[in-house]
Amino acid sequence: MILKRLKIKGFRNLKPHSLEMAEGLHLLFGENGAGKTNFLESMNILMGWGPFRGKSVGDVPCWHVKDEKTFVWGAFEGEESLEAAVGILKKTVFKVGGKLSSASEMRNMVPSLSFLPEDMALVEGGPSRRRSFIDRLCAVLFPLYASTIYDYRRLLRQKKAALERRSNISLVNRVMAERAVWIWSCRTAALDLLRLGLNEAKELLPDEIDVSLVRGGTLGIDDPREDFWESIKAFKEKEELYRTSIVGPHRDEIKIASNGRGVGDFFSRGHRRRTALALMLAAGWAVERKLRKKPILLLDEVMAELDMEGREILVKMLESMKWQTFVTTAEDVTPFWPGEVWIVDKGKVSLMR
Repeated sequence: MILKRLKIKGFRNLKPHSLEMAEGLHLLFGENGAGKTNFLESMNILMGWGPFRGKSVGDVPCWHVKDEKTFVWGAFEGEESLEAAVGILKKTVFKVGGKLSSASEMRNMVPSLSFLPEDMALVEGGPSRRRSFIDRLCAVLFPLYASTIYDYRRLLRQKKAALERRSNISLVNRVMAERAVWIWSCRTAALDLLRLGLNEAKELLPDEIDVSLVRGGTLGIDDPREDFWESIKAFKEKEELYRTSIVGPHRDEIKIASNGRGVGDFFSRGHRRRTALALMLAAGWAVERKLRKKPILLLDEVMAELDMEGREILVKMLESMKWQTFVTTAEDVTPFWPGEVWIVDKGKVSLMR
């Protein structure tokens, strides 16, 4: 898909804009605090993802003007054509073609992926960072995934409360089992696609890598349903003792290995950063392969920790993928940039070339 036109009003520090967008690569260049990330975030919300992590919808309306209506509107072309808008106040309201829609429908109609500076620690960071990465991919690939994860987390809270009261947890376990098995099946399918996608991004990698799912807190039995129930039985006393849920997708680990060794342990910092970007590109490839739609990528300051060779490889690969991609940077990398360059200054976004 391609975002052809974008209108923004009342969004954080951004000036009102009505912009025409081309396909291909877009570089957003400006000083820190100029509004580059806010600009990406406006598109992220429009495409069904909400504010970037650590931010809330209530923080989105314009910082300096009270009672200003906040909205983002976009016209998309590509595998299908559509117009979408999101109004933002205390919550988001989506419309597609003038009719009420939802965030999950937008994610399916206009697949997109964002990659933020903290995602550069995807390889050496904790398991929760890798679960978040695979959950975002699954939310694009499987329309019911986001709501199922939400239900599963609600059940986790219910189970914890029951354990603390020393109540019977058999009913909540039965309900959790269905969600857990389905989540595991989605994550496994996404990792299968991701593994294939890594072949398309191998120029960034110092060596071949593999990604695999280790089910959280389980005995490792081949059949997921049997694995869940046998593990629940095996760790029943431990769950009751610690009053916490030990078995389930909330404790999954996504292993990233090369030649049988975890890459976080022996890849250099630079190679870990390249591996994180290779996983990002592989995720985009997985989306295109599954949905038959080209994703839109939003990359915030991902080149900051790459050397010049790594930057050139990344740009060359992004260009070859032919996805519409928006990349922010505070460093002047415009001389070798093959696409459009936008200058962002004090909330104003202007096309440089």
